[in-house]
Amino acid sequence: FREEMKTDEIASELGMGEFFQKTKIITVSDSKKKEQIQELFAKHNIEYKIKVKEILQKNPIDSAIIGTHGLNRIKIMYSFYVKKEDLLVVRELLKIL
Repeated sequence: FREEMKTDEIASELGMGEFFQKTKIITVSDSKKKEQIQELFAKHNIEYKIKVKEILQKNPIDSAIIGTHGLNRIKIMYSFYVKKEDLLVVRELLKIL
């Protein structure tokens, strides 16, 4: 399995053109779901790339006066990209998850 990389790392490794020839098919935040998708794609020989995005989830009671007390969390989003010609097959495969 390919290790997850930041977008700029993927772009520099592949060249911007190859990365952007793929279409986003699904985005998940659960790492177990991400692994299930990776296993499914590997089993069916689907070529894919993953874009990883970190999102800071702020505590709703956060303020400059009381601070966050460490309650802010980082949520990781995994976006899967596949070749356009694989879209129909991948959509069907994702239905079984």
